[in-house]
Amino acid sequence: MPKFHVDSIQHWEPFEHDGISYDLGHLDCHEVVFQKDGEPISFVVTYGLHCFTKDDTEHNIPLMYADGRHSQLVCLERYEASKQLKHMIERLGAGAWIYLTQGESFFILDVMNNASGVVEPFKICMAIFREHRILRIHITSAFFARTGEGSPGVPVNKKGFSIFKVAVDTLKKPKGQCPKEVRNRHKK
Repeated sequence: MPKFHVDSIQHWEPFEHDGISYDLGHLDCHEVVFQKDGEPISFVVTYGLHCFTKDDTEHNIPLMYADGRHSQLVCLERYEASKQLKHMIERLGAGAWIYLTQGESFFILDVMNNASGVVEPFKICMAIFREHRILRIHITSAFFARTGEGSPGVPVNKKGFSIFKVAVDTLKKPKGQCPKEVRNRHKK
């Protein structure tokens, strides 16, 4: 039985490679609550396939993982970093800026890359929308930003907004406006 009434994968099944089981429970659907002037603002958070997969990287293993929409190779660098995503999302309430683009939002934090042992900028791409009267964050992708805005030496040339401003604006929008990427589901 799903924990939340959302149209997205709520539980990610583990995968196995070379006799090692890789748990994806850290990407299961959950709720995050931010406090603004003593008032709680709740979001239901889900995650997409690109949080732990990416074709053609030096960190790929020969294992395809599918989400019902498509499949990609597992990237162990992204997988290891994905274990920190819940904590990173909680930092939105502590002042991390959200940058808005045409169909997506993102924020960037400096994060320890467990594969290299170096602190690097980490970009979390997400869709923020309303579904069934619930505020939602769907993490579409998360990766170390090595090129483009937010990468070392390349500033983000967009105005940043707090999660509280984004929440207020999202509540004013008609429900159901969200990108197709959030509609991932396992095939039955």
